[in-house]
This record gives sequence, structure tokens and C-alpha cells, in this order.
Amino acid sequence: MVPLGAWQDDTDSEGYYLVGRILGRRSFNFEALKHTLTNSFNVIKGLEIRLIENGRLLFKFAHTLDRKRVIDGGPWSFEKNLLVLKAVEGDDDPVQTDLNWIDFSVHIHGLPIGRMSRNMAELIGNQIGFFRDVDQDYGGQSWGSSLRIRVGINVTKPLHRVL
Repeated sequence: MVPLGAWQDDTDSEGYYLVGRILGRRSFNFEALKHTLTNSFNVIKGLEIRLIENGRLLFKFAHTLDRKRVIDGGPWSFEKNLLVLKAVEGDDDPVQTDLNWIDFSVHIHGLPIGRMSRNMAELIGNQIGFFRDVDQDYGGQSWGSSLRIRVGINVTKPLHRVL
């Protein structure tokens, strides 16, 4: 049993974490993955990548803004296989973390300009998967030929072709 408060002196585990997995049937070269993702993520403060149980990857960032930029910049891929990432905190178990959801940007075409609202984005986003956010200006308006929304999609289920 670990004595109460013993973890407070554990500075080796300080960092900002993501856990991930590659969606693909083939095995991958871990060293090539580390090199490719380190360059692609373009972190400023530092990044460590480790292979943990069940083919999962643990990403340790030295700064929270680097982790946020990687999450917001997704989805990511490696060798034409999707990389599923999820933020984990220091007390979370990365082996037990659900890695079946990934956020995608979806463009909705054919909506009248008066219907490009947050309510409509939520309605459509929740039909596709799980609505996360909508791209609007500070006044709550969407401009352009399409409404862009961020949607969480379960990667274990087939995609909807058309709604």
C-alpha cells in the first residue's frame, strides 16, 4: 500500500498526457512513428512517446499548449492509419481509457444562410455523432457556403454517407 501523500513528491510523472492507438490491422515501426509524430506535432517545449499495454501509445507533453494544439489539430494519421487520441490526467489509467471516439470537422452544405445557427449545428452534429463545436464568429454568425462543425464520431461504427 502506498502511504497517503507519497505521490506528492513524484515529480518524474509531471506532464500533460495523451493516450492513443493506431487504427489498423498491420503492425508499425515504433521508432518511425516516434520520429514522424514528433516532427508532425511540432511541439515547442518537448514530447516523449512510449508504447504501453495493448498497442497503446502514451504521449507526455512538457506544456499544456502543445497538448492542446495536437488535440485541436487532429485528426492525425500514420502510414494511412487513423491515430485516435484522448487527453488523460495524472490519475487516469491510460490502459482503460476509451479510445473509440475521434473528433472530425464536418462541412454542411446546402443550408440557407438564415439556418446556419448553433441550434442547427447541434441538431445535425448529434445526428452524425456527438456535437462538439461550431465555427462561428463572435456574433454567433456563420459565413460562407457551408456550416463547419466539430463532431465526435465513434470509430467502431460505420459512417453515415448522407443525412
